[in-house]
Amino acid sequence: METTPPRIHTAPARTILSVSGPEARALLQRVITADVETLEAGQCRPGGLLTPQGKLAADFLLFADGETVWLDVPGATAETLAKRLSMFRLRAKAEIVINTDLAALWSEHPFDNSAPDPRLGGGVHRGIGEEAGDSVSLDAVEILHGIPAFGRDYGEAEVFPTDVNLDVYGGIGWKKGCFIGQEVVSRMKRRGTIRKRSLSLSFSGDAPASGTPVMAGTSTIGEITSSHGHHAIALIRLDRLEAASETPRAGGQECVIAVPDALRPDAAAEKV
Repeated sequence: METTPPRIHTAPARTILSVSGPEARALLQRVITADVETLEAGQCRPGGLLTPQGKLAADFLLFADGETVWLDVPGATAETLAKRLSMFRLRAKAEIVINTDLAALWSEHPFDNSAPDPRLGGGVHRGIGEEAGDSVSLDAVEILHGIPAFGRDYGEAEVFPTDVNLDVYGGIGWKKGCFIGQEVVSRMKRRGTIRKRSLSLSFSGDAPASGTPVMAGTSTIGEITSSHGHHAIALIRLDRLEAASETPRAGGQECVIAVPDALRPDAAAEKV
C-alpha cells in the first residue's frame, strides 16, 4: 500500500542564515543564548541574540550539520543579524552567509532531514531546503499553542527572553557559560524575578486584537500580542494573575488563560 508523502509548506517571510567552518559552533556558543555544542543532526532548538541589557535583539530556530549551523530567522532581521554576528566573529574560522537559495520548511508530519519543533510538542516538523510548492504561515499553529513570534508578538529589544518563554523550550543554555546579556537573565533567574510570561488565551468568540488589555476586575494583568480565531497570546504578569479573584476578560469577553506547569514561577526558577 502506497503512503501519501507529507505535505511540506514554505514558511513565508523566513530566511536561512548559515554559520560554517571549524570554529562556527564556538563562535555562536559565546554569543547566542542556546547551547549549540550539544545540538545534533535531526534536532532543532530555539535561540536568541541578546542586547547587553538582556533584551532580545533577534531570535531564530537552530539546526546543525557537522561544522555548519543553520539559523531559520525572520526575514526582516536576517541582514542585521548577519552583520551583528560578523562583528563578533573577529578572527574565528567561520563564514556567515545569507542563503537566498534555501527556504524554511514545515509540515505536520516528518519529512527528509526535518526535526520536530520542541515548542510545539512534536506536532510540527521544521526543516531547510528548496522552496516547497505552497507558502503557509505558521501563525495559526503558533498562536493555538501559545508560541510568541518575533515581529508579530514583540520587536527588537522589547522583551527579555524569559518573557517569551525561550528558556522553557531549551533556548537558553544556563550551564554553557557566558554569552551576550547572560549576566542579566541569569540574575533574573537566580533571584526569581521572572514575572512576565507569554500565555495562551482561549475565547468563546473571536479573540480580541493585538493591544487589547487583559483585565481581572479593575486590575490590568497583561496585554494581547497576537490573535487568530478563538485563540490569542498575551504577555501576562503572573503575580497579578495569581492574585486575581475575578475571571480574566479582554475585549468584553471572558477568557481562559492556560498556565502550563513549566511556566509557573517556581518551575522556571528551577529549570536549568
